[in-house]
Amino acid sequence: EVGGDGVAVITICNPPVNSLSIDVLLSLKESYEEALQRTDVKAIVVTGKGGKFSGGFDISSFGDLHSGKIEQPKVGYISIDILTELLEGATKPSVAAIDGLCLGGGLEVSMACHARISTPTAQLGLPELQLGIIPGFG
Repeated sequence: EVGGDGVAVITICNPPVNSLSIDVLLSLKESYEEALQRTDVKAIVVTGKGGKFSGGFDISSFGDLHSGKIEQPKVGYISIDILTELLEGATKPSVAAIDGLCLGGGLEVSMACHARISTPTAQLGLPELQLGIIPGFG
């Protein structure tokens, strides 16, 4: 949605914690590309629905990848094509508006935006580090 002030708001919506499945990431990419192409959009805000930015990557989608229900993206597609080239490399300023959970891949998405703003009660973190796992989006 685009307000009269030229700010496009892209909302991550995948209840209950707005987890980032492949489909959600592709939808984010599509919405972001549309906002970049529109001449009435001057800036982009990425946020999450229901008081949660994103609880991170949807690990249940790994099962869909391994079973062949969804096509596995090429290596580096999410980290390079979506996060680095599209979000970080965008020609229009972007802000992650963070409320509630912003964990794992959700935090990585917010860090790819040009700026971040959060509520005082937001919870930011990379829980995978406690398991010795490098953040998956690079």
